[in-house]
Amino acid sequence: MKTFVFKLKPFLLLNVLALIIFYSWVNDSTRVYWEILDVWSFEVFNGSLSQSSYWWSGMWAILSVRIADIFPLSFILLFFYFNNVLFEKNQRFYGLVGFVTLLVLMLIVREFLDFYIEYKDLSRSSPSLQLDSVIRLSELYPNLPLKDSSGSSFPGDHAAVLITWLGYCLFFVRNFWSWIATLLVIFFSLPRLIAGAHWLSDILVGGVSIALIALAFGLYTPLLNRVNKVLNKWASSFIKHD
Repeated sequence: MKTFVFKLKPFLLLNVLALIIFYSWVNDSTRVYWEILDVWSFEVFNGSLSQSSYWWSGMWAILSVRIADIFPLSFILLFFYFNNVLFEKNQRFYGLVGFVTLLVLMLIVREFLDFYIEYKDLSRSSPSLQLDSVIRLSELYPNLPLKDSSGSSFPGDHAAVLITWLGYCLFFVRNFWSWIATLLVIFFSLPRLIAGAHWLSDILVGGVSIALIALAFGLYTPLLNRVNKVLNKWASSFIKHD
């Protein structure tokens, strides 16, 4: 597994970019532009359900059910399963261990962000609970336990995981599969937007900023080397024992 070393330039770049994005959402003078984009994008995404075909609304309804998260999870695991997509055969499992470790770091960053949001009283409910003329998938498909609302929608956790995974992919390879990963991240970020559970800025600000900071500390510092070494050693002994 690759040894991570401290690289000042990309480390600073990712952190500064995350802070700029987040500040643009927190600052009153620029927050208004995010709000305009949020409302417009919601009208476009959620409005696509108006007089849409049954398969279109049905697809997004199914993908808005919580258990449907197994679909993006399956694609993520497949990227680690097949040879030479992200890693060579003898590195696939250790690459997966590295990604799981990065997700743990991402959750820590998310907790700090949550604390700040609560401290500054910046929490908000989803567009489906604030705007008028909302097309609710839960009303179109009452038998499905889908998520189309949230009392606290920021940040987009689902998107943060997907963007972190994309950043991890791009760190190791930039090829045909990188484009496939990018398309998958976009596609699986859409259900929450179309259903109205998240604003666009929950993803572009919350999800992206969390992912950028996690990627900066995880990929451009030696922080995860020790953790990966311990986990890889444990995994190796388990595999041999098995």
